[in-house]
Amino acid sequence: MKKTLLAAGIMLLSLCMSGQVTPEAFLGGLPGIPGSVCSTADSEVDLFLDQIALVKGQIKDYSDKLSNIASGRKDEMAGNAMAAVSARTGISQEEMTKLANMSEEEQEKWGQEFAARQMAAAKSGKPVAGVNAAQAKQSVALSEEKLRLRGEIDAFVKRMAVIQQELATRDTLESRKRDQKIKPILKKWENAPLEPGALMLSTKVEDEFRRQIHECHVEYCRQMSPLQLDFITKYITGVKTLLPVYRRLAQVDNEIANEQLNIKNMLQDENIYAISAVEGYADILKNAYKYRSGK
Repeated sequence: MKKTLLAAGIMLLSLCMSGQVTPEAFLGGLPGIPGSVCSTADSEVDLFLDQIALVKGQIKDYSDKLSNIASGRKDEMAGNAMAAVSARTGISQEEMTKLANMSEEEQEKWGQEFAARQMAAAKSGKPVAGVNAAQAKQSVALSEEKLRLRGEIDAFVKRMAVIQQELATRDTLESRKRDQKIKPILKKWENAPLEPGALMLSTKVEDEFRRQIHECHVEYCRQMSPLQLDFITKYITGVKTLLPVYRRLAQVDNEIANEQLNIKNMLQDENIYAISAVEGYADILKNAYKYRSGK
């Protein structure tokens, strides 16, 4: 396990230094889903969590780098967007600046007057600012594709939310069963008679009560852990299946920004959404040992 952790760290560090950061690389750095968790040693769990923390740290470095790039381009993107909107609507950039500083009431009044002017121009047969049939068709196509891609992702998120709710409901049931079994054991422990002349229960007697309580936790783990691990498996399968969807969604967002706001490569990396999804999976994976009963 230590060798795996070291290898993952070296691999991720080299990828980040070379700039070749992909969701597949981050997934490869995460530990695998354990097959059995109920009696896993603390040291193994610690290594498992350390490996996840390492990958999440690398993802944060990646996100911070992109955030810094976007921050540096803020003025450029704002200027391009304003110019693009001005060209589409026929509103001068100077007037747009004034509009931004108006109150809500003033903006609403201005909007009504602008719409009235546009409608009057259309009725008179004059060209309406910003209307371009080819451009409008392209914008509609991109918007429809974005809606479809988001729909696929949202459907996955909803499926996982349903399973999580089912797990929570089952957890409530199983934990109550566990507690009901433990309650009489604790009562017997509390009322256990002392041996003649003894001031406290013998270690052997107390160990037997601890063993019985531990067995209740083991049974609880046996009921819940397979369900938890199955959920994690479904989650990673979904994320892997959707990686091309996340990539395409980033590409579409870039195309929309370029088409409508004249901003090229608004998202600096087409992997940004996919890597965010991997980070979400890493948070889910951290709960693999949630029901562990220990040795």
